[in-house]
Amino acid sequence: MKECSQYKYLHNSKLRDTSEFRNEFFRRGLSLYEVIRVMNSKPVFLKEHLMRLENSAKQVGQFVWLNYSELVEKIELVISRNGVRDGNIKIVFNIHQNNRNFYCYFVPHNYPDSQAYQEGVRTVVYKAERSHPNAKIYNHELRTYTNSIIESPEIFEVILMDNLDHITEGSRSNLFFIKADRLVTAPDDMVLNGIVRGKLIEICDRMGIPVCKEDIPFETLSNFDAAFLTGTSPQILPIRSINAISFDVNHPLLKQLLEAYRNEIVHYFEVI
Repeated sequence: MKECSQYKYLHNSKLRDTSEFRNEFFRRGLSLYEVIRVMNSKPVFLKEHLMRLENSAKQVGQFVWLNYSELVEKIELVISRNGVRDGNIKIVFNIHQNNRNFYCYFVPHNYPDSQAYQEGVRTVVYKAERSHPNAKIYNHELRTYTNSIIESPEIFEVILMDNLDHITEGSRSNLFFIKADRLVTAPDDMVLNGIVRGKLIEICDRMGIPVCKEDIPFETLSNFDAAFLTGTSPQILPIRSINAISFDVNHPLLKQLLEAYRNEIVHYFEVI
């Protein structure tokens, strides 16, 4: 499936027809990227995404050659020329030998429906580690495999487990567990520090909810009361099961966090 959707994409400074786009653009060299939620024709938490992009580049000894104002201009151009109100937009810095290319385009998205938020989603575990967990780098092999699993209508996300059998994150999301009145998530250095993950931790800090960052052995999953994903598309999404382990999708703390994050989005659009 072609990754680029809508009518136009941006290559460096030129708008091109989507028909010209090829997934193979990113098979060579190094590709640093961010996927940003667009709501009401505005990118959500854009500054935080761009800060993470710069950090990803530093992790692998590279740099982002467009400044904040230039990136904002390019993103807004792609949004306006495609006439998109809600969707996911992707920015990619591809580095291959002496060639540097920038791409900006809309990608197909899969937003959970109301039933998924009410009943939770099913997930499965896959043993895999990212070479640079803190850097958002395109990994064709891992993405292709996890996509093939997620294509099943029964499975929403693939949960990654490292070589020590510790649960880390989702293939395209972060992961939290609830035990009584506290949250548990993997240590920062083991995962990609997602934008929604960071916002949720800030919310918990304001609300006085403890967040423990610690190793999560697979064998301990049944000890947790509830679990949920965070990410650009799902935002905060309850998990019904991981493999055969079930979780409470109606846990009071989970409901409280869902409401708090929705209020955070409302506040964001009030102040931008």
